[in-house]
Amino acid sequence: MKKLYPIPSGTAESQARASDPHTSAWVSANAGSGKTHVLAQRVIRLLLRGTDPSKILCLTYTRAAAANMSNRVFSTLSEWTALPDAGLAQKIAALDGRVPDLSTMRRARRLFAEALETPGGLKIQTIHAFCESVLHQFPLEANIAAHFELLDPQMEQALLAQARRDMITGASAPGGAGLTEAFATVLERGGEKGLDDLLSEIMRKRDGLRGFIDAIGGDGRNFRSLFDEFGFAAGETAASIASALWPLPDFEPAYFEAFVRVAEATDARAVLNNIVPYAALGFAESDPVRRLPLLSKGFLRSDGDPYDPVKTFKKALVDRLPDLPERYEAAASAIARTVDRLALFRMLEGTAAALTVADWLIARYEHLKRGRGFLDFNDLITRTVNLLSRTDAGPWVQYKLDQGIDHILLDEAQDTSPDQWEVVKRLAEEFFAGESARAARRTIFAVGDEKQSIYSFQGAAPDSFHESRQLFARRVREAETSFADLKLTWSFRSTGDVLAAVDRVFATPEVRRGISNDPDPLDHKAIRNDAPGYVEVWPSIGADVVEEPDDWTLPVNHVSAPAVRLAEQIADTVKNWIDSGEIIEGKGRPRRARGRRGGVRHPPPFLHPPSRPRQGKGITGPGGA
Repeated sequence: MKKLYPIPSGTAESQARASDPHTSAWVSANAGSGKTHVLAQRVIRLLLRGTDPSKILCLTYTRAAAANMSNRVFSTLSEWTALPDAGLAQKIAALDGRVPDLSTMRRARRLFAEALETPGGLKIQTIHAFCESVLHQFPLEANIAAHFELLDPQMEQALLAQARRDMITGASAPGGAGLTEAFATVLERGGEKGLDDLLSEIMRKRDGLRGFIDAIGGDGRNFRSLFDEFGFAAGETAASIASALWPLPDFEPAYFEAFVRVAEATDARAVLNNIVPYAALGFAESDPVRRLPLLSKGFLRSDGDPYDPVKTFKKALVDRLPDLPERYEAAASAIARTVDRLALFRMLEGTAAALTVADWLIARYEHLKRGRGFLDFNDLITRTVNLLSRTDAGPWVQYKLDQGIDHILLDEAQDTSPDQWEVVKRLAEEFFAGESARAARRTIFAVGDEKQSIYSFQGAAPDSFHESRQLFARRVREAETSFADLKLTWSFRSTGDVLAAVDRVFATPEVRRGISNDPDPLDHKAIRNDAPGYVEVWPSIGADVVEEPDDWTLPVNHVSAPAVRLAEQIADTVKNWIDSGEIIEGKGRPRRARGRRGGVRHPPPFLHPPSRPRQGKGITGPGGA
């Protein structure tokens, strides 16, 4: 039987405040601290206080999280239908903090059926599913096909492949000079793999790129504003930038010849070995672009800094050429400035080429998608934001939606992207402005943990959780309604030793800033205060990239990839625990391979005897013991 631990009074009070249906709340919740439990409690308390199920909107990031939340709510409500009066009264009192009267008891027994049968029902869904339903309600206002379909990953890849084929064809077709040049620039600098990586990155970040291209006024050919921003005149080229260095300031060809003769006469080894060989090639080169790197190799060290004249030029050399140190420093500084400026120009050339490719590819993909009546996941968010932001149709749409939503609850809020936050802000725009048309108090609730954000590759911005907290706290307080800013620090899942290790890793403010905007130190506490824990730190494997051969027929050695090596190390460790019969501290029994329901399973065949330097007791993070 699972051991029950007493819940600290502070945690119980914070959970009660967070689930209070009359209070808007922002909850920062550590891993395993019961944030989904609090959210489910809040939904049930709203229903218990008479809120129409259709006026509650619960948004989360994944379908699994939405299903978990829904299951928790409906399992509680279904349980209430069968409890005896005394048992039900006890449950309600524990949840709502008051002894229920007869009407509350009756309502509690009807909630399960009411939540199921209400038109529209209880809306517990992902933010993408919600946006899809909004767009289906208002397709004309959103300027999309009324019969639009959501693009599945397979069809999305097919459209992307078609757009890429069309782009390659367009680059070689007459009249596609701008795209052809851009395509050639990308291939020259990145090769085929670099091109593939660029095209993949363009499609992953197409919405942000589309907005950036439109903002800087890209015309699909040269993105002149980029060059203007960094002070490059129209018509300036790599050759003209490199030519501006010649003749070399204070080191004209005649002086260089004298410099070489004197260096040879005085046997200035440092000069003859390090400066003269490449500098001589540079002075002999007529092409300014090829000449610049030769001069740079001659006059500058490998790190790009000038040589120290005192250490480099021996006294006999300086006696014959007294102004050599000053002349060298002037020439070396001019070379370094020109090298930096040319590098910046080339970077802008590459950026303009990449943006030209992006402009064409995104436009083609959107055309193919629109022609087939598809929207993808990014579209669901951006189209909904655009719809709610429109000055003409936006207020009407918000009014219609406003009539159906009184309470917004946001789960896993740390993984919400800025555009998704914009949807929430637009929906709640009238919640705290002026007098509500209805008597019901309207609330917003968000729970999350910046430290647990894992969807940055999909645009999640943990900073937005902190910024949105400040925004809604101000709006709620200006409306003279209550707002609770809460923290849940006690973990029901992990152990004190593991949590203390996490706090120690992030103890300094400099390290902590990498995972959270909260100025306070991390504070993880364990409910399971008598449970043993162990943390073992393994040497870092590193983030080496597996080299892929240019010849596609050759195999790629993924076995040496860091992820594979780590998986093997973990497998070895687990195998060693099981084979050696290691006893679990605090349990008094050996480790076994078990399914979640307790069924014993044999170790998989890929596990083989480990070669570990010492025995450990556990491998875990802040979310597990």
